[in-house]
Amino acid sequence: MVTSPCTGICKINEATGWCLGCGRSGEEIAEWRNLPEPLMEKIWTEIPARLTHLGVTCRRLPWTTNDIKAFVIQSLERHDGTWVMGVVGAVAEFTAKPGASIDITNQGDQLVASTEGGAMRMVINDDVRALTFDAAEATGRPRIVLAVKRERGRPPIAQGIEHLGEDNMTLIVGSATQLFDLGIGRKEARFCVRVGDGSAKDALIGANGKSLAESLPIVGPTLISDSPDRVIETALGRIEVRGKIPPPESSSPLGPHTHLLPDHLAQNRAMPVGMDLPRAYLPGALFYPTN
Repeated sequence: MVTSPCTGICKINEATGWCLGCGRSGEEIAEWRNLPEPLMEKIWTEIPARLTHLGVTCRRLPWTTNDIKAFVIQSLERHDGTWVMGVVGAVAEFTAKPGASIDITNQGDQLVASTEGGAMRMVINDDVRALTFDAAEATGRPRIVLAVKRERGRPPIAQGIEHLGEDNMTLIVGSATQLFDLGIGRKEARFCVRVGDGSAKDALIGANGKSLAESLPIVGPTLISDSPDRVIETALGRIEVRGKIPPPESSSPLGPHTHLLPDHLAQNRAMPVGMDLPRAYLPGALFYPTN
């Protein structure tokens, strides 16, 4: 069945009669389930132009759950972009190093990808929507946002460093098992580190309960030195990164890596400028194509 274009914003523009969320008319919305599929598909083709006319940048793509999963798998197999999870100032990026392979496991609604230095898990079901903010007529491949319905739930929120105990969802196996939430205090994502016995664990235990701003000058140098696994979680899944954390002001390494930038985090933005999601959704992952 053709999917519904609904984005969770249901407000009709009086001048055009089109919804500011999905671009359909009130009659098309009311009768959607009863429309013949060819007419549904025709409406889908008209929606990008309608939304452009309305000045709306966010639009839903006509992808089913299987279409979304197929797109993710294809993007990983072709190594033609980067998947990002997190919020502005606290993100993980999943992409393969030049010449490295990506192993993919697809079972039920779970998709797991692993490569040198990182791994990613997505839970892709009927709660996931594919959106884009790029105009249909734009050149190059569009950025894709995988957004999750809010009612599915979100990662727990920590306002300070919190010892979560053993990580039972580990994708990258190793001796480090103890998970610490660094407490970015955001509903859209959490930024964690996974440590074993040693100076990083001792420093985090000593800072337990303290805010990130208060504790980062103390624990930051140890985290850079020890470079524990980083684990970033959203409502869609998680990205794990293993590898040396570069010192401040140095360039990002090739392959999977993370960014934790307090100045950017202070902007309190879930998504980049110009890519605000409808309130019905939480950001899951953002795909940047290699154009």
